[in-house]
Amino acid sequence: MRKLPWYAMLLAACLAFAGCKQEVTRQQVAEFVDQADEAARKRFAPEICELRAKDFTLHQTFHAEDAREPSEMDITRKLYCQQAGNHAQLRQYLLERRSIDIDVATDRKTATVTADYVETLPYYEPDVRAATPDDFRYFQIVDSHDVSIVGLEDGDVRFLSTRTESFQKLVKKGELRVPYN
Repeated sequence: MRKLPWYAMLLAACLAFAGCKQEVTRQQVAEFVDQADEAARKRFAPEICELRAKDFTLHQTFHAEDAREPSEMDITRKLYCQQAGNHAQLRQYLLERRSIDIDVATDRKTATVTADYVETLPYYEPDVRAATPDDFRYFQIVDSHDVSIVGLEDGDVRFLSTRTESFQKLVKKGELRVPYN
């Protein structure tokens, strides 16, 4: 009987124990999105950034409450992570997922995740410098429709890209009860 070389045994073990993931499954993607949502709720930037691929891009269309035209921007992973760091200062924040649909590609290399979210967070007026994280007059409620491509990078599920369209509504601070943490 012939022995298999050590690297063939390692490859077989890797594939058998899913240590070398080659495909994404609907369950994997659903668990991954749950993990990403929880990281966003904690507002811990390193964990949020870890879930984005090295070449992650975000295309955002933002409809501000008082703007005639939406603003559009393309954001790289680096800028996205910097902005995630800014969210760490927020003491009042809610994230609610309203819906999710996961469509795994036929080659099982990627999945398209379509989700609707509502975020409630402080609105810091652009021309006013806040003295503290509690120094704001309005909460912003942001309804977002996200379409993300999720795939494998270095054996782990990651966001490869996201397209989001968001609509902002401002509500006076005293009109909402948002948990403080």
